[in-house]
Amino acid sequence: MHGDKRCWMVTGALPALAGLVPQGHHIELIDENIEEIDFDDLRRFDIIGLTGMIIQDKRMKELLHKLKSMPGVVVVGGPYVSVQPESFAGLCDVRFVGEAEETWPAFINALAEGAPTLELYRQKDRTDMSTVPPARYDLIKSQHYMMASIQFSRGCPFRCEFCDIITVFGRRPRLKTSEQLIRELEGVRRAGFRVCFLVDDNFIGNKVEAKKFLRKLIEWQQQNDYPLQLFTEVSINLADDQELMDLMLEANFLQIFTGVESPRAASLNETLKTQNTRGDGLVDKLRRIRDSGFVITAGFIVGFDNDDAQIFDEQYAFIQEMGIAQAIVGILTPIPSTPLYDRLKAEGRLDFGHPEVAFLPKQMSREELASGHEALMLRLFEPNAFFGRLLHGYKASDSFRKRRAALAATFRRPTLTEAMARRVGGWMMAAKLVRELARHGRLREVGLAYLRSYVGDNLRLGGDAIPFPSFVQLCAIHWHYYNIARQERKTFGIAQPGEFPLAAE
Repeated sequence: MHGDKRCWMVTGALPALAGLVPQGHHIELIDENIEEIDFDDLRRFDIIGLTGMIIQDKRMKELLHKLKSMPGVVVVGGPYVSVQPESFAGLCDVRFVGEAEETWPAFINALAEGAPTLELYRQKDRTDMSTVPPARYDLIKSQHYMMASIQFSRGCPFRCEFCDIITVFGRRPRLKTSEQLIRELEGVRRAGFRVCFLVDDNFIGNKVEAKKFLRKLIEWQQQNDYPLQLFTEVSINLADDQELMDLMLEANFLQIFTGVESPRAASLNETLKTQNTRGDGLVDKLRRIRDSGFVITAGFIVGFDNDDAQIFDEQYAFIQEMGIAQAIVGILTPIPSTPLYDRLKAEGRLDFGHPEVAFLPKQMSREELASGHEALMLRLFEPNAFFGRLLHGYKASDSFRKRRAALAATFRRPTLTEAMARRVGGWMMAAKLVRELARHGRLREVGLAYLRSYVGDNLRLGGDAIPFPSFVQLCAIHWHYYNIARQERKTFGIAQPGEFPLAAE
């Protein structure tokens, strides 16, 4: 780990959109995660594009108001405008809804030729992913990021009621070719990245093609001495295919995200998350995935119709028992275009008067749901709870430790200089973390908990102990979640009354 890192992961839309721009045009990428916007400098551009998600509603609107005075054409595309284009009417010159592999270059060519352009572009057909050009990672300020992001496929075969993937991208996965993706990964490597997230909605939506790609990827990793560690998102039925898990591990996929959502079968069935209820239970599936060598990050949701006030304790107990350190818990949210949104609207249960809960729950009040979620987050990310479940999951799986050790043995052994640099990097990160904890007045409470977990629990594992640099990285990850859990609820991903974009309806 080195350099001036400011953001965990590159917003993949930026290099992807740059890759679609026809030749002969000058492109600059600006990411507010790593740099301030020089609005005076923007005046020299003919086109200024903005993208974002619903969670960034307020900032997107602020930026668009500032951009109104620009001489260039202001365009908006991405996830938010794609599910609710009316929210941006009058705020920009051009809107792009849905996929834009055809509409974006067509718009640029028309503008360059002085031909008429539209106010709203909506691609007629879904993108043929085998025709998508590589993302322009040569334009990314890679020194400021930890992780790159690219895409193998779009779409998901499942029917989860709350998910907008099936309405935006469809239920039939569309994939790039193996050769395409290898070229993109080569571009990521050349840009200086060592970690890459395949941001597919479901990497294993088409298992047959995923296996074909993985075999090519293994060859590339071996030929280049495993230059990239990989992460991705998968459905939990990964656990039903041992060959697929073995190939993923051999290709150096070290961590996966999966949507668990709830330990309650009734809640899963209600939301049509049937892939989580088929066959053996969630516990067995998650254990098989971990035993195959993967760190599991998982998403959870509270607020389903079958959830009552006991769900918060059930979620906590399940997450602790399964040893899922990075558990991402959210309140059920009706996103426009989803079946959930349509159902709640038909039932008269959409209500945007609450800052966090945009619907009327069945078995709790909205305040009970919001406060229960907040309390659950606080419990999950107390230091002892976080490291307790992390080390419980790590210690409970001999297979996980053996498979990861076997994978590491295939890599080139680090030189003495590289090994020393890693140790020094670990101590430097530890020093920065200590300063940060002290600055927030949390050194005694949180710092001592880290020390107790490292000395009292981790080192007792002897030869299987998590190395110091890796443990420090886990402490930094915990500190991130710890702060999220303690921020005022209104400051983290919440649109306030009057700002909530869905309230317009």
